[in-house]
Amino acid sequence: MNKLSNNMMTKAALGAASIAAVLTIAGCASPPNNDRTDLRDAEDGFPALAGNWYDGGKFVNPENILRIRESQTKDQVRQLIGNPHYAEGFFGVREWNYVFNLYTGNGNEYITCQYQVHYDDDMALESTRWRDAQCPALLVPIEVEEIAAEPREEKLTLSGDVLFDFDSDTLTLEGRRAVDQVTQAITNDFVSPSVLIIGYTDRFGSEAYNLALSNSRAETVGDRMANQGVRRSSIMTAGRGMADPIVECPGGTATPSVTNCLRPNRRVEITVTENAQ
Repeated sequence: MNKLSNNMMTKAALGAASIAAVLTIAGCASPPNNDRTDLRDAEDGFPALAGNWYDGGKFVNPENILRIRESQTKDQVRQLIGNPHYAEGFFGVREWNYVFNLYTGNGNEYITCQYQVHYDDDMALESTRWRDAQCPALLVPIEVEEIAAEPREEKLTLSGDVLFDFDSDTLTLEGRRAVDQVTQAITNDFVSPSVLIIGYTDRFGSEAYNLALSNSRAETVGDRMANQGVRRSSIMTAGRGMADPIVECPGGTATPSVTNCLRPNRRVEITVTENAQ
């Protein structure tokens, strides 16, 4: 089973035995055949990439996809990611389908992804889904570091800005998918794991508030992992607030440039250790 070298960092993706493999995106080009007749009978709820409408997919700002939230109106969704890419209509339609091109981070390579938005009876956004798991993995980078080989121990770091909205301890749509990917990787790769989840904030705000927020966020991630298959008794959570910053940024006011600089400090770290059998 392949292992990560020390301090190796990679983007998240599913589909292999080890965490490194499961969370590593293999860059690939866009589909070579625009007809894609192999998708016509897939019966997975997504329309086929076939027909005169298909123009190769739309290059979209990933930040706009990450801003998609439950309860948004159709007009708000359109402002973020545009009109649906099929002739599905606007009024009374409960499902919109999109085809996006997302860069892999490896030069100009990208993958073509199908994205679906579902609305409730009031035409408010109810849920979203991707056709391929590797697509949302590109939106939520996960840093993976091997700490020890025996007993096996790895640390995964996720951006708090992606997992949660500002001042919130509720996981976003893509944040939930990222935690689910990590959970699947852990259950695939570890026989008897112990999981330590630690939340961190930046230095703005009171120490007490940041400590409480970081602790609540860690608990939220732990609860989600327990619901997805990791034994709750094997999960420990803690909040460290503004402690242990990764970067130091000048400026005493929370201006956009300073808060952006401090982004690496707002994080959730998940340390997984294999227990002796």
